[in-house]
Amino acid sequence: MAVSGIGGTGITGTLSDGSYMVNSARDNLKHDEFKRLVEDARKNLDAPKTSVGGVSSSQIARNHRLNGDYTQGFYGTFTSEKDRTASPRGFAANSASSSGKKIVIDRTSDLYAQSMEMENYMVKMMLSSMRNTIQHTSLSGDGNDYARNMYEDMMYDNLAESLTKNSGFGIADQIYIELSGQR
Repeated sequence: MAVSGIGGTGITGTLSDGSYMVNSARDNLKHDEFKRLVEDARKNLDAPKTSVGGVSSSQIARNHRLNGDYTQGFYGTFTSEKDRTASPRGFAANSASSSGKKIVIDRTSDLYAQSMEMENYMVKMMLSSMRNTIQHTSLSGDGNDYARNMYEDMMYDNLAESLTKNSGFGIADQIYIELSGQR
């Protein structure tokens, strides 16, 4: 006797050889595992900000970096008490809120760290465009072209990170102002 679509699971099997029971048990295990994952995700949404809430990947470390990253990132860059109530700088220095309140930037927040990541990406794009205008010539040939490009790319990543942290472009400040709703 064939059983089809029992309980809305869409499992088809025969009762005589027990395959229906095996398939049903596997289905129940997968369903229970999925429910546990959903419950864990809901718990992580309410987790404190020091954890990596909502992310189930074991590849992301607690310091918001992927395992094996060679760059430092921007989390924990600003730690002083003055950084919690900083004024905008660079591009964002002339920003004013529509309500007339003074704009305050919390450079210790995760939102600001993400804003710095975005500014870093823009600076990296600018440096890459500038890099593409340089013509490379070598006396020894192009034997190590792949390795040279790889290490140059790493160098430009670090240069972009250093420029983002130290130059005061103000792009991250402007992004923070927009996303925090202070405008």
